[in-house]
Formats: sequence, C-alpha cells, structure tokens
Amino acid sequence: MGALVSTGALANEAFFQAEVLDAVVAPKAPTTPTDPAWNTVPGRNFSVSAQRTVHLHDRTANAVLTQPARSRVLVKAIAGAETVAIFLEWDDPAREVVREDESNAFADSVALEVPQVFGAGKRLPAISMGDDDAFVKVTLLRATQGGALATHFAAAGFGSLTRQAPAVPDATSLSWDETKKHWSAVFTLPRSSVQGLTPLAFATWDGGRKERAGYKRLSSWHYVRVPGLPLDAQYVKELAYGYAPGDLGDAAQGQALAESVCVACHQLPGKAFAPAGIAPNLQNIGAIAVASYLRDSIITPSLVIIHEPNPNQHYMPSAPKDPNGAAPNADAFRWSSVGADGKRVSKMPPFTNFTPGQIADLVAFLKTLDGQPRENN
Repeated sequence: MGALVSTGALANEAFFQAEVLDAVVAPKAPTTPTDPAWNTVPGRNFSVSAQRTVHLHDRTANAVLTQPARSRVLVKAIAGAETVAIFLEWDDPAREVVREDESNAFADSVALEVPQVFGAGKRLPAISMGDDDAFVKVTLLRATQGGALATHFAAAGFGSLTRQAPAVPDATSLSWDETKKHWSAVFTLPRSSVQGLTPLAFATWDGGRKERAGYKRLSSWHYVRVPGLPLDAQYVKELAYGYAPGDLGDAAQGQALAESVCVACHQLPGKAFAPAGIAPNLQNIGAIAVASYLRDSIITPSLVIIHEPNPNQHYMPSAPKDPNGAAPNADAFRWSSVGADGKRVSKMPPFTNFTPGQIADLVAFLKTLDGQPRENN
C-alpha cells in the first residue's frame, strides 16, 4: 500500500508541476490585458502546436502549415469574487487586423476553450473543439480595425462550431505591443463555473501565415487551480495519468510498434505513407493530446468519436450521382460510421491484442511527437 500511495503522490506532484497554473486571489479580477495588476502575477508558459489534421482548399496556406509552428503562450490567472480572469500573451512577428465585415482577409486571433461539463468521472473532451459526447465552450477574440471582436460558441467537434450570441466589440480585451511584438488578451470565466481544477485550452491564429478556422496553433488541456476551492482526489488522479512511474512505457519500442501498425492509416514524422485525411495526422499529437486520451483511443477507439474536418474534400466520381448530379463522398476518408443503434462507431479497430505494456509503449512514443522536426529512422 505504501508504494501505491508514493506512486500516486509522485504522479500528482509531477502533474501539478507540468500542467497546473495557480490563480492569484484578488477582490476583483481585471478585465483588460493592460491592467497593472498583471505585472505582479506569476505566469506559466505552455506550448501551442499546429493542428496538422486540418487542410484547407488553399495550396499556399497548406504549404505553410507543414512548416514547424510550435510556440509558447504565457498564461496567468486572477480569481476575483465574481469572475476568474485568464491572461494570455504570445509573440507574433506582425500585427494583422481586418475590417469587421471582411471574410477573405486573415486576422490575428485567439480563443479560449473550456469543457461544458468537467469533474471526477467525466472524461475531457477531444481537444479539437470537443466531440459527440463531450461539448466545449469557445470564446474567440478576432483583431479588427475597430478592436477585438468577441464571439462565443458551443462545439462538439470539427464542423460543429455554433454561435451562441452575436459577435460584439470588446476593444479592451485584446492588446498589441509594437515594441515587443506580442499580443495579450484577457478572458473571463464566471466564478460559479470554476472548480478547484478547471481545464482550459487555447489557440492562436497568425494572419500573416493565413491561419484561420481549424488551421491554427493549439494547446493541450491545462488547468487553473483556484486557492480555497476544494480539490477532488479522484479527479486529480484521473487527470494525472501519464505522470506516475510506470504509466508510460518505452518510447523506442512504441515507435517501432507505431511504425509497423499505425502508419497504415496515420501519418507519423517521416512516415507519411497513408493518404492525407484518411485518419487523423499524428505528427504532433503529443503536443495537443493528453496521455489518457491517447490510451483510450487505442483501447476503445469509439469512446471518443472525432469527425473528419472536411468530409467534402474527397469524392467517388465513378459512383452513382445523387438527383442533383453530385458524386458521393469517399467512404475511405470518413473516420466513423453509424451503427445499428444510431451511434457513431470509429473505423479504427480496437487493438485488443496489444498488451498493457505495448499500449504504455505506444502512448510514451506518441507523447514525444511535439510537432518539431525529427530524424527519420
């Protein structure tokens, strides 16, 4: 029993050191990134990496997408009596703003994502804007000539982003520093929606790289801890998977296994044999996916159904046309099907023949895939 307690303590300590941001308690949370209060608050740098599964109908933008684009976002938090303010700061080589009515120009932007429901026994949503069974709330700030344009959404995966309220000017929530070449932003969460550990993720868009929609830089799930709010021990244990000794296996053995099995459908660094889009691109999956998601996706692929980002990119021109003369989508590029019970089923088979050790090896390898160039073996 003592060893188990020790292992759990090690996992929790490593998890908090790597993933958790402590909020500073104040009577009132700031609402602007230029508020002097932020100068006295410690922060943490978290990485963001290109979401490589998304490709656009834009050859130039897609060529840029393949280039390394990992960067860091400085995150701070202040918990007031009524709201918790989340401060984000990130570098950008130039300021790109657009008119509020422009749709063919690309603005610098930032978004904050939080699960609609979270806590012990509730798995985290898929990082790519949620999934069928775990929705997320997203607030987007877009840099326009009139200031930040704030829009609130609910989402359940690629292609499901649904506006919850009209976009409104929020000029004070986004700020550009020409000298330091960085943006800063503030998002606020109602204090009633915050727990002892609140998951959040964030994304940035660089208009100069033609980033828009799903073409962005994305973080993994991280967590804000508010002093004074209780921590659920079971919830912490669930979130800390991957940080205890023995949770993850041998990355080298996992790489050998992935390159003999996973490459049939997924693209890996230096191993892009499968057609793009036939399955999620894994070249930087370790930078955006938590270890428990990777484990569950291997053991029970249908637990989290990820929708293909653009099902209309691939057609079967030789197949019978619909009454309007359109060819059907190519089923090979769909990531799920609908079962007899009406629920979606992943096309990825459950690898029930893998041992627990092999699964741990695979997760260890996938967590090393951070979007940076790797030597081909």
